Amino acid sequence: MATTDRVEFLRRSYLINIKSGEWLDPAQNVDLFANSRCIGRSATIKVRTRDNHERYAVVIIGGSHESYARQSCQPIVVDIMYLANILPWVLLPLAVIADATTGQSHRRTCVVKAGGSESVDDTPAILNAFRRCGKEGRIVFQNTTYHVNSVMNTSGLHNCDIDLYGTLLWGTNISYWLSNSLDVGYQNQSTAWVIGGKNIRFNGHGYGTLNGNGQVWYDFVKSVSNYPRRPHALTVARASNSVFQGLRFLQSQMWTLSVIHSDHILFDSIYVNSTTTNGNSARNSHITFNNWTVVNGDDSISTKANSTDILITNSVFYRGLGIAIGSIGQYKDVFETIERVRAENITYYGTLHSLYFKTWTGEQVNYPPNGGGGGLGYASDISASNLHAYNLRGGPFTISQCTTFPRAPSNCTSSKFQIRDLRIEDVTGSSTTDVVASFQCSAVKPCTEIQIQNVNLQLANGTMADEYLCGNVEGTRGFNCTGKACEKPSATGGC
Repeated sequence: MATTDRVEFLRRSYLINIKSGEWLDPAQNVDLFANSRCIGRSATIKVRTRDNHERYAVVIIGGSHESYARQSCQPIVVDIMYLANILPWVLLPLAVIADATTGQSHRRTCVVKAGGSESVDDTPAILNAFRRCGKEGRIVFQNTTYHVNSVMNTSGLHNCDIDLYGTLLWGTNISYWLSNSLDVGYQNQSTAWVIGGKNIRFNGHGYGTLNGNGQVWYDFVKSVSNYPRRPHALTVARASNSVFQGLRFLQSQMWTLSVIHSDHILFDSIYVNSTTTNGNSARNSHITFNNWTVVNGDDSISTKANSTDILITNSVFYRGLGIAIGSIGQYKDVFETIERVRAENITYYGTLHSLYFKTWTGEQVNYPPNGGGGGLGYASDISASNLHAYNLRGGPFTISQCTTFPRAPSNCTSSKFQIRDLRIEDVTGSSTTDVVASFQCSAVKPCTEIQIQNVNLQLANGTMADEYLCGNVEGTRGFNCTGKACEKPSATGGC
């Protein structure tokens, strides 16, 4: 690759310094990237662009850019997908990340010793390790079970490696958790563990597990939605330039993972198996969910208020509701947005939807988490492509602007929150319904600029799904509305 070509390629990319977690903008470091074939400890990666061209680029995995020096090194070639035309800010060499999370040998390392019994709360030992090694250090959980019987707040980390080789098992004292779970800062939600800071590298190596002992919670709440003070398993809050990978979440207490006030975060190779949990992101930017496996009964991944530049790729979802945009518009007269969300190369097995929207009505009834309404704002620039769905239980693409407090009367066309610029393409598989899309939009703020093309979903009788139901939709491309969407309250994007 010629130097000029390499510089032009790098101008359109951001590279992550795996060792420090720093994100470098090559457009501001042209000389650095153009003049060195091997800078510090680096790796050459091969990427394939969306237009099927191969390119090469250098990814730094050691040192700081102030002290890069020319020296020999062995290039590492890995295949990844570079979404050059979707999110030019991200170039993530996942295989290289996995080899670079252990840190330098001279850094302080804290190995957490387990108490060895469920009667022993390992939380003090865990928090002590984070206090000692949470900045410029490494924390190691051994291949054993740690009993977590108390809340954990591990904020303010910096350049910290966390290696989880065992299992964190949360206690079942429900009264304790309801009284002590930590505030998330959104929808009156709470959590069992807050983690935050800069340049965090949390690696479960494919088997490190967070087990929420969720069955006791499922039995206790008896299907009550958003039970007050019921904790999320893990909340990533006020974090930046960080990588979470190779983690397993089992039987989470409520939502598995919530992300809030964070930016430039990669969640890679995450496995979730819970009865009623999901991943949620709120007030975040530049968040990547790659290679997720989710088995659950709720939203697979949900983007909440003020989430921007969200990328969901190469993931498989089983049984749940699919990818959710919202719910949003819950806070009266508060302006919120969801922008630039991309879902690509996603496979669904038996989910209700592929991608669906849910906003609250225009009238406030009661207060969050289960009540609300009357919010302002918009969801814009949302796209989904290369989707593979098998035995969908409902329409793959739906909009419901009729979320409201349970059993409250509702006006399903009153929402002041607008949905616009939605693009869906290249969808294959099978469905149990002939409805491709059901868009129940607000009469106050109609949905605009919706494009759907290349959808091929087969029914059991061999025919193809071909119904598009619309209400208050303006400006369609690639499809024609064939009927009217129902106007009834819904928490799952349909009637």
